[in-house]
Amino acid sequence: MLLLAAACPKPKPPPPPEPAQPPLAEAPLPPSGTPHFEIGAISPRRSDDGSEWLVESSVRNIGTRTSRDIRVWVEGLDDNGMRIARTELSPAPQEIPPGGAATFVARLPGNPAIRTFHIEAIGR
Repeated sequence: MLLLAAACPKPKPPPPPEPAQPPLAEAPLPPSGTPHFEIGAISPRRSDDGSEWLVESSVRNIGTRTSRDIRVWVEGLDDNGMRIARTELSPAPQEIPPGGAATFVARLPGNPAIRTFHIEAIGR
């Protein structure tokens, strides 16, 4: 009598089930927003020697995201609102968070015909 012993291989266990995927849901994205600017109080004064107007003011970001690449134009106007002088400058700092502000001092010629000032600002 011959006795043979053989081991039967055990079957491999089945792979674990895939984890359940979360359900898909849609939600609106918040608006990306943009910077919007507001010019602060304008404080013009003559230089000590009278050769220049020094126009001090600020740019406030009243938008919903940080601004950059800000440019400011300051114009000196006569009694009729005609432009006599204009300058362009970059306020500091250039990156203004929402609610923050940057200041500047613009220099215009000390022309006595300048009676008032107009300021505009743009940026991204």
